[in-house]
Amino acid sequence: MMREEHGNVAPALISKGEDVGEIRVDIPYQLITILETIYSWVPKGKIAVITRRCDEKALAELTKRNYIDEKRIIKIGLACSKEQIAKCRCSDPVPSKVDIGEPNEPVPKDDLSERLAKLSPEERLKFWVKQFRKCNKCFACTHNCPVCFCDDCVLEERTFVPEQSIPPGLSFHMIRSYHMIDKCIECGECERSCPAEIPLLTLRKMLAKDMKEVYGYVPGDPKAVSPLNTTLEGETLEDECDEC
Repeated sequence: MMREEHGNVAPALISKGEDVGEIRVDIPYQLITILETIYSWVPKGKIAVITRRCDEKALAELTKRNYIDEKRIIKIGLACSKEQIAKCRCSDPVPSKVDIGEPNEPVPKDDLSERLAKLSPEERLKFWVKQFRKCNKCFACTHNCPVCFCDDCVLEERTFVPEQSIPPGLSFHMIRSYHMIDKCIECGECERSCPAEIPLLTLRKMLAKDMKEVYGYVPGDPKAVSPLNTTLEGETLEDECDEC
């Protein structure tokens, strides 16, 4: 959870029976990313964490890949405010159980996605190339992503991303897009973290739409198996690579 202390607001880890203090629920980033960090340091017992709908989906992706045992997690459902929903252009904002806040209506569409969808493929490519030229390769989009959990990132290797200059070439963004297409839960953390203000959430939403239309797959469903983790015969791969 988030707690205000001495005029500052920061994530707080509270033990059972401890005074929780001044709780803040206007959480500006994904607590699941912090849960991933502390999980291995709390090997026993249960961990309660405030979860918005996108946090629930992130937990589902981590659980499916055996990064987290969901039986150890107690979810405290937080309904997002209207302002948060508008900022994320979120179409699925209400957690399965609401413990804090009041459910609000979703935002049915992303305006930029709608405009880009009306362009030709050549015009869309020109738009994204212009956006990617603003990238300074700071890796904020990967470091703050709750479902970017690989031990080793190929985006940092020259084998797959040979360009050393800034901005990186298209391969950098293509590889990341491919890697995220079956995991992205559209929390918008990549876009909020980007100092160049590249509309990464819009890119993720457009790719998610394609994934749903082509494969019928939606990330964040605990029972759905990724088509990228399935053989051509429809069999689930036993081990997923821990490198992206």
